[in-house]
Amino acid sequence: DWFTSQFTRPDPQVPDLRQMDPEAAAEAVRAEWRVGMRPIQNVLHLLEAYGVRVYSLMYEGREVDAFSLWRGDTPFIFLNTSPNKTAERLRFDAAHELGHLVLHRHGSPTGKEAEAEADRFASAFLMPRAEVIAHAPRYATPEVIIRLKQRWGVSAMALTYRLHSLGLISD
Repeated sequence: DWFTSQFTRPDPQVPDLRQMDPEAAAEAVRAEWRVGMRPIQNVLHLLEAYGVRVYSLMYEGREVDAFSLWRGDTPFIFLNTSPNKTAERLRFDAAHELGHLVLHRHGSPTGKEAEAEADRFASAFLMPRAEVIAHAPRYATPEVIIRLKQRWGVSAMALTYRLHSLGLISD
């Protein structure tokens, strides 16, 4: 409330996409926010530009990476910014929480199903299907993965998982 009274911030423009598949929801948010398929340079700035209130938590524990909630019509994301977190992990955590905000606005589903949906949303939001397919490596060597991960600002494991989920690499 104090921040709201002291600072002018954009009105929230976070869609309610509870009935959508996480992949389709990520594409819908990118379209609504006019991001297109290009890599997102600064996820936090993008969230704040569309009215999400983003705050950091200085919490040393590993139990809480991040959490999100709606307070009235205002979406909030709290990120654990402890020193052991990489920039790639913070980006993924922020996109994961955005997934909760758009897919689970009123709390359902919950548990492992909700977490899996938010992960799928984050993966699709940060690495859009068409963009990943267009840049997919013919041979996914560790060197190629490390070079490509920089394009989307994600971890090598997140990119490998995305390539596998799209059927572009095998086990």
